[in-house]
Amino acid sequence: MGSRSLVWSPSLSLSLSSLWSSLQRSRPRAPRRRGAAVALLLAACLAWWPALGFAQGSVVAWGLDLDGQTTVPAGSDDAIAIAAGHLHSLVVHADGRVSAFGTNAFGQTDVPPGLAGVTAVAGGLFHSLALRGDGTVVAWGGNPDGQTQVPAGLSGVTAIAAGAQHSLALKSDGTVVAWGDDLFGESTVPAGLSGVTAIAAGRFHSLALKSDGTVVAWGSNLNGELDVPAGLDNVVAIAAANVLSMALRADGTVVVWGDFDNPRPVPAGLDNVVAIAGGINHCLALRADGTVVAWGFDSDGQVTVPAGLTGVTRIAAGGYHNLALREELSPEQALRDLRDDLAGVRAFPLRRAMRLQLDHALRALGAQRRPKACLHLRGFAVLSAVARRTHQLSRAQGDYFIAQAADIRALIGCR
Repeated sequence: MGSRSLVWSPSLSLSLSSLWSSLQRSRPRAPRRRGAAVALLLAACLAWWPALGFAQGSVVAWGLDLDGQTTVPAGSDDAIAIAAGHLHSLVVHADGRVSAFGTNAFGQTDVPPGLAGVTAVAGGLFHSLALRGDGTVVAWGGNPDGQTQVPAGLSGVTAIAAGAQHSLALKSDGTVVAWGDDLFGESTVPAGLSGVTAIAAGRFHSLALKSDGTVVAWGSNLNGELDVPAGLDNVVAIAAANVLSMALRADGTVVVWGDFDNPRPVPAGLDNVVAIAGGINHCLALRADGTVVAWGFDSDGQVTVPAGLTGVTRIAAGGYHNLALREELSPEQALRDLRDDLAGVRAFPLRRAMRLQLDHALRALGAQRRPKACLHLRGFAVLSAVARRTHQLSRAQGDYFIAQAADIRALIGCR
């Protein structure tokens, strides 16, 4: 694909857990999703997230699909981590397997046979990295600069990052190890660097977030990607794109610097951000309500977020494409959430009758009697429709409850 195959954009796939706010009741919507609060662990370019303790979800992809990098394989509904390389994508499954799709010109999607126990992945220009639960790193794909030659004896790794042709690893002692291309010093870790909590890798530069909330940068500075804004502090997340750097502050705001040719000012009013990612010439932000904001160049639809995309728990930005991991809600939790929503029903007899239908549905699911659960959900929808018609529920309430019942029936697989 011409010049595109020579330009790099790492992507950062991060996710902070979020507590999903109650969605609007003025229109039908999918079952509400709630995430548990967890500690932020960042990493670069396809930052990593440990597998254990994270909810499974489905993968959504958009943007350039020239090589199939946004064609998500079937059976990816058990994803726990995602990453986007320049023109390829990576998914970690709940059982520790890795799926890779997209361009394979250098073997970057040829997952090593038998690879298991993976908790995080990262994708570079031509190579891929995987972090295993035992703290070791596996690499594959193009290796012209040694980016897949993991240093012998490397262990105790807690995060990984893949730049264009260099790789980074964060160790549990807060130190950083780098290998691969060092043309601009991107693999020369500053002497004495310690207390690091997150890493990120751009095309020819690297970033580290320290425990005091400050950012350290090294490597190429041709586009100002190392010019950390004076006074930048209280940083909780970092991302390194092609020749761009990003930081997420504790107040939920985003700071961007670098890339003189394609400046990407942060959209006015963007706040409540919990994760960030950067591509060749676009940026992503995940908000606490589970929605995604994108800005920058939209040459291949990479800034056109799919309509209705909600419930997102983590994001990744590739060269010209993006991935989002959307939390999957169990039918049982959806029923409990809907039962909580009945607090807004004023008529006690109606509220009690509707709750009884949901309680019966829950018990039926617990007894593995799905047809009966489906029957009670149908009864709940009928009650809602009658109550709407008799004005015991407002039209918005009635529509909401009917839509919720239909969504949960779909989760269960009712006919």
